[in-house]
Amino acid sequence: MTQRNVHIETWGCQMNVADSERMLALLAQKNFRAVSSPSDADLIILNTCNIREKARHKVLTRLGELRVFKDNNPSVLLALSGCVAQTESKSLRNQLPFLDLIFGPDQIEDLPQILEKVMEADDPSLSQFAPQGPLVQTKFSESREYSIPMDAAEPWLGGDKFEATRFVNIIKGCDNFCTFCVVPYTRGREKSRAMAEVVQETHFLAEKGVKEIVLLGQNVNSYGLDTCERDLEPLEHTPFVELLYKVSKTQGVERLRFMTSNPHDLPSQLPQAFVDIPALCDQFHLPVQAGSNAILKSMHRRYTRESYLEKIAAIRAVRPEMAFSSDIIVGFPGETDEDFEQTMSLVSDVKFAFIYAFTYSPRPLTPAAKFKNQVPEHIKVKRLQALLDMQKLETERQNKEEIGKLRDVMLFYRNRKEPENWYGRTFQGRLVKVLNIEGAAGITLPVRITEANATALVGVVEV
Repeated sequence: MTQRNVHIETWGCQMNVADSERMLALLAQKNFRAVSSPSDADLIILNTCNIREKARHKVLTRLGELRVFKDNNPSVLLALSGCVAQTESKSLRNQLPFLDLIFGPDQIEDLPQILEKVMEADDPSLSQFAPQGPLVQTKFSESREYSIPMDAAEPWLGGDKFEATRFVNIIKGCDNFCTFCVVPYTRGREKSRAMAEVVQETHFLAEKGVKEIVLLGQNVNSYGLDTCERDLEPLEHTPFVELLYKVSKTQGVERLRFMTSNPHDLPSQLPQAFVDIPALCDQFHLPVQAGSNAILKSMHRRYTRESYLEKIAAIRAVRPEMAFSSDIIVGFPGETDEDFEQTMSLVSDVKFAFIYAFTYSPRPLTPAAKFKNQVPEHIKVKRLQALLDMQKLETERQNKEEIGKLRDVMLFYRNRKEPENWYGRTFQGRLVKVLNIEGAAGITLPVRITEANATALVGVVEV
């Protein structure tokens, strides 16, 4: 079998990162080798994000660059995948005729077979695609099953700088239909993997030396509500909490994280899980999006400011050092100065370790894109800067409070410019530059924090 090279560029969330790794695993079965440069590739895949307009623009800009490359290297196959591919395949098929393939997230497991249609020039099916542009495969699967089978391809372990930690998809899609969010239209409705399959994957990764598992989903709280009947063992908790207990028993897994949760259906048993499972990290990403009840209602978020704060308090009651992070949208349609001040006050009250904050970006197919009371761009930008400035001070304050503390730091990658130094993370997820050590990814060391700023901590190993 001929050796071929594949280069994948990934935008967006951790789900996209996991999807790219799955593509590499499947393609490896067809003798594709991952390469870091498109100039070395026979196949280039852009795995895209459509959650904000800026992300989409970056993809289109990159495609413009690669078009020149493909003009000079016509034998190289160029494919577009992910959320932009899913939602805009019809327009992109005409707009980007130089692409060879456009495919959505539901076609990932079939990628090797789809590529065969593109690569085999004598395939009669090509005649209906080549004159008109790329082959398009973006139909949502009608099956209720969501499987990432290891018998098709074992999880990809490429030895990259994050080899100590691995993302594991447990559920895809979303049924919440927030008015600003394109995910239900790019990922479809919620579908969960069987619990036994998820546990099998975590065991495999742990046996390969992975020390930290991150369970992924658009809303992990919903995990298993559609498939828990497939498992034979009776469940004492909601399926998601049950999965946490099962994965935590995997020998070799030292740290366990998950993302993302929607606050409205956070399992009532979750605080107890943080009591019972030492491996669950003191890091919790809980998107609030806004601090105003009026805006939350307009977003169709199905919780209030008050109930969100109650959930934060319930987790902190059992894990006082919990480092919370959040997503926040600034300038959602109808947001007044008072609404924005309520968001600012919530951020101040919660004291997030960090936030991902962005100005509202109308997305195709979403109800909010048609709301009439859009906030002017200059107001959105001004509000965003005020929020980021306030959060930067809080992040820096929290990081400086770490100075002098002894923290367990799991190493992830060596500093390329300073090979004597490593980067790792504390149990709370804070980035630490560890000075002057001989280390290896996955090793956890006691580190005394000596310096801090709003970006990272600095420390030395204490024997």
